[in-house]
Amino acid sequence: MSLAAIAWSCTDSSSGDGAARVVGVDSIVEVGAVPLPPKHKGRDAGFSGTLRGRSVWVFGDTFLLEIASDGLQWRSSSWSWTTDRSSDDGIGPFSHALDPDGMAIQLLPHTSEEASYNIAHQGQEDCPAKRDCGSRRTPWPQALVTEKSGQTGIIYYMNMETGPGGQWDFRRVSGSVATWSDPDAPASRLEPPLFTAKEPAWGAAAVLVDEEIYVYACESEDEHRPCLLARVPFHAAADRDRYLFWAGNELWSEDWQRAVPVFDGAPLFSVHYNAFLGKFIAFYLAGISDVLTLRTAPLPQGPWSEATSFGKSERAFENWNYALIAHPELSRDNGRIEILSYTRPAAFLRQETRLIELRFD
Repeated sequence: MSLAAIAWSCTDSSSGDGAARVVGVDSIVEVGAVPLPPKHKGRDAGFSGTLRGRSVWVFGDTFLLEIASDGLQWRSSSWSWTTDRSSDDGIGPFSHALDPDGMAIQLLPHTSEEASYNIAHQGQEDCPAKRDCGSRRTPWPQALVTEKSGQTGIIYYMNMETGPGGQWDFRRVSGSVATWSDPDAPASRLEPPLFTAKEPAWGAAAVLVDEEIYVYACESEDEHRPCLLARVPFHAAADRDRYLFWAGNELWSEDWQRAVPVFDGAPLFSVHYNAFLGKFIAFYLAGISDVLTLRTAPLPQGPWSEATSFGKSERAFENWNYALIAHPELSRDNGRIEILSYTRPAAFLRQETRLIELRFD
């Protein structure tokens, strides 16, 4: 079913030669959803990359239909993969990382302290702690970036504390990175964490360029999400002292507080180089809306084009859709055909990862 049979154009004056370039989208078509594993009812996000020959997909909160062997009915991170590239016949099939009991494996393993806390505070009734029941301490995954050889990946993540006061009762306490080299096993977290709560949440999106990771953080300012940018050599991603921050005017600073926004984006989105367009392209869902949005730029730091809407996602059951993410390893025709996904709340604690095929003119 077509999401929108539309054509659009935008004037991109960032080409550097003063000439405006018109970029066109021929169509966007919904191609289904990434399947959930059996015994699961929802999961969100879905960053992907190529690891050991697989297209691996990293999900955030994953909700189970049954209590798992560890006593919990949720995971804050999980993963699936496919070895088939997208074609006119669709995407997949997908395989899922599951324990012997059929429940998702935690991709970013909990520390012993986190695991003990989560068991003691699980549920709203009869929790052993007798206070703060329903709260948890857990890492939430953000962007995944894999090196060109596909042998190793870096996952940015936030350490979170969630409370019993509903779905908006959470706060970020720190951030870090995890290394991932075996798609059949969990990643390895870097703890103590790399980033403090005072810093922005690095990992809203990330892209590898010439062996360097360019990683974004988009903090909330009312309805706006100004995005800051950092860069670090891929193999030094775990070294906080190696990060530099875009300060504008061709300058990179060692002080993140000198960083300046590159554009207004979203909490979770994607950036990659599109060979068909000859540009970097950012995809995101704009604000609290269903509007599919893109920008283009010659470099990760910009200058970025104005935001361009190219359609709407399927309406969410409640709240709004989020995490519009491209999967360039599944693109076709040199990037003329892109595969995107977004998270759609389909019911309470039942998110689905919807898939879109976008075709440029």
